[in-house]
Amino acid sequence: MATSRASAVTNCSICGEPLNAKGDCVACLLRRGLGGSIAENGPSASLVFGDFEVARREDGSFWELGRGAFGVTYLAVDNVLRRRVALKVIDVPAAARGSHNVRERFLREARAAAALRHPNVAAIYQFGASPNGSRCFYAMELVQGETLETRVRRDGPLNPKLALEIAIQIARALMAAAAQGLVHRDLKPANIMLTSGNAETAELEVKVIDFGLAKAIADAGGEMDLTHGEFVGTPTFASPEQFGSGAVDVRSDIYSLGATLWFAITGKTPFAGRNIEEIHRAQKSDTLPVEQLDAARVPSSLKSLLVSMLAFEPAARPGIQELTTSLR
Repeated sequence: MATSRASAVTNCSICGEPLNAKGDCVACLLRRGLGGSIAENGPSASLVFGDFEVARREDGSFWELGRGAFGVTYLAVDNVLRRRVALKVIDVPAAARGSHNVRERFLREARAAAALRHPNVAAIYQFGASPNGSRCFYAMELVQGETLETRVRRDGPLNPKLALEIAIQIARALMAAAAQGLVHRDLKPANIMLTSGNAETAELEVKVIDFGLAKAIADAGGEMDLTHGEFVGTPTFASPEQFGSGAVDVRSDIYSLGATLWFAITGKTPFAGRNIEEIHRAQKSDTLPVEQLDAARVPSSLKSLLVSMLAFEPAARPGIQELTTSLR
């Protein structure tokens, strides 16, 4: 009995993955949905965004550096300059795909972030959108090291002296950004990379990643979380004004730096809750658990500075210049 082509062919000729009952390759359909192109070279099919090709691990899987609610960060190679980069690929909701305004807002925010050049900021190289509008992407400097969050969760809280050294470098990055009118909006331990920048002295070097792109991602992703209006950030590290309609500026980043420094020293966030509303309520009504700082033997001067950085009202927080001086 003759066998139909659909039943005879069980694997995709492009990527080698099994076909479904209709003869379609789900893997290729999903990759095309990502907005990347699929090179027709059999099992070694590639995933490409603009000039950047996503790297593969030894087992053949695409090399993910991180995954969040709105996209994936890959290890990728710039096919033009032949350098490795971190490539963030951002989901765009179906309702916003094809929107010229969404694309332009993303590119506008990304251009502003790409203009920032500072030793403590991971540089942004290139950005763009997929042809079908399903993804926006940007390539940034690949920082060798680990995040502050990873370090603390693995080894426990840092001693105050080391945490202070990290905070000083972050503050310098914030000051450079503020000079350009740029706000991070999502400063947190997961966005702080720690690396040994000087091979001779083994000094710790800090790089802030995703600088200024929380707003760009929100613009590309439909305001990130439509159930909470225009909230942009990570609740446990976000400033009170980010939960409402208050103006967001460098003072918001100073609050987030305070929460990040608190986490580095104690291993905990200053305020906690099961959801956004509970966290914001705690910010408004609860007192800071300064006993956590006492247990970590934080000097009184640093404790006072942390309390001021985490003030509910932006006007009560130190300015960026004052903060940078106080941290030294």
